[in-house]
Amino acid sequence: MSARALWPLLLVAGAGLSAWQWHEAADGTASHGGHTHLHDDAGKPARLYAWDAAQATHVTLATPAASVTLTRAGQGWAAMPEGAAGGFDAAQFLALFSQARSDRALAPHADQPYGLSPPQLRIDIRDATGVRLAQMEVGALAPDGLGRYVQLPGEAQIRIIPDYQTRAPMAAMVQVNPHAEIP
Repeated sequence: MSARALWPLLLVAGAGLSAWQWHEAADGTASHGGHTHLHDDAGKPARLYAWDAAQATHVTLATPAASVTLTRAGQGWAAMPEGAAGGFDAAQFLALFSQARSDRALAPHADQPYGLSPPQLRIDIRDATGVRLAQMEVGALAPDGLGRYVQLPGEAQIRIIPDYQTRAPMAAMVQVNPHAEIP
């Protein structure tokens, strides 16, 4: 076969490869070395939850040693036990947390410490009728120091979200349980 006859075949193979790559990229999830990068149509990391902060009326924060439930009461929030989690701004936390995004997910490895067994913190958010809006188990800081390992109910994978998303409730629980170890 002459070199001149190979060019059309090479062109068709290249077009086919390009079409396949375009299809994979349009799929919404690109997998890289076991990490999945999830993005919305605007290119931002995908939101974890689809609710508005104003819907939330109950926030429960729990460590293995203590728990606090904050309930929306009129214009503010009341904590049970009373006085617990002083300085924790539930409204500010909910405004941030309702927009929580994760751009990385990974399959857990049994020999890796994620701080999720048991979780360092459990977050449970419900509306006025008791419907769960969000639930998350929070683990250790990721090696980069900027992200934190988390796990959502029913998901086998572990996600990494920015640490600032959970910094306030982690600090609130140190007040409730001063012996808690927060890295």
